[in-house]
Amino acid sequence: MHNPFESDQGDRVRTTMMRLLAATGGAAGDFAGEVLAGRRRPSELLAHRPVLEEFVQDARGLRNLIDALPAEQRRQLATGAQAGLEQRFAELAALDVDSAVAELRDLAAPALEPSRTRVSRASRADDEDDEWDDRTYLEPL
Repeated sequence: MHNPFESDQGDRVRTTMMRLLAATGGAAGDFAGEVLAGRRRPSELLAHRPVLEEFVQDARGLRNLIDALPAEQRRQLATGAQAGLEQRFAELAALDVDSAVAELRDLAAPALEPSRTRVSRASRADDEDDEWDDRTYLEPL
C-alpha cells in the first residue's frame, strides 16, 4: 500500500491537516497547535494520552458502525479504501486552507461564547451538577 504522505504533496497535506485540526479545538486540536508551533512532531500524535483516548473512543464508534454493515458492504468499503484515501488526500492538497480554518473558527465561535440565557450559578437553588453535560469543555465549572 502506497503512503501518500511520502509524495510531493505530503508535507502540504500534513500541514493542512494540522491547521484544520488546530482550528477545531479539543485535545487533538491543542496537539496540532503544538505541532504547528514546532514544539511537537506529527508522529507523536497517538502517543499524546488525551489524543489517544479521544482517538480510541472515536475508533470504537466507527468500528461499531462498520460491524453493523452487511458483509458485502464491508468488502466494498475495504476494496475502495485506498482510492478513497488518495481522493481525500488530493482534496486536502487543493484545499484553500485559510478559508477552511476561518470557517471552522466561525462555526466554533458560538459554542465558545457564554450563553446569555443560562441562569447564573449563584442564583440556582438546585444541585449545581445537574447541567454538567451541556457545558463545553472550555466553560469554567
